Amino acid sequence: MTGDRRKRPGSRLLLGIALFAGTLASICGGALLADFALDLLGVASPPVRLGVKVIAMATALPAGFYLVERAFLARSCATPRKTPGP
Repeated sequence: MTGDRRKRPGSRLLLGIALFAGTLASICGGALLADFALDLLGVASPPVRLGVKVIAMATALPAGFYLVERAFLARSCATPRKTPGP
């Protein structure tokens, strides 16, 4: 059963790079989104800004992992399968 499945070459390296890039992007995105929201609300207190940024970055991190996971699951399911002929 498992002999039919083959790993794509470089898929582990590509997954590692994508997870690293997704982590950085989600952390930066969370910080930028928190900054934007705090600027709109007019919050000027540095401790409050830092706390909200940390919470936003921690919340955005699982979203980044989820998006990378979905992309790789879609990539692995999109491989053409051999169908038995008549």
